Amino acid sequence: FSMADTSYLAVANYYDGSSYNTNSMIYQWTGMAFGEMQSILTHGAAGWKHFTIDGSSYLAVANSFSGSSFDINSVIYQWNDSAFAVFQ
Repeated sequence: FSMADTSYLAVANYYDGSSYNTNSMIYQWTGMAFGEMQSILTHGAAGWKHFTIDGSSYLAVANSFSGSSFDINSVIYQWNDSAFAVFQ
């Protein structure tokens, strides 16, 4: 996805080999490669979706499994000009 002429890549991590509660990564294009920009704790993450409303950027993560339950909330993050912060 892109924001303000900068490209980003959000990678959903479902399982890290020992836990479904693992960090998923957001990478920023540096001009030559994607570099780690932000790490966000997710729970069996199945995917990310970027969207904008009235000029504000959001990322939603589809959490799917906590390691013991599939009854888990997904989270929406809002861009605050330097990082994505929990919105809802």
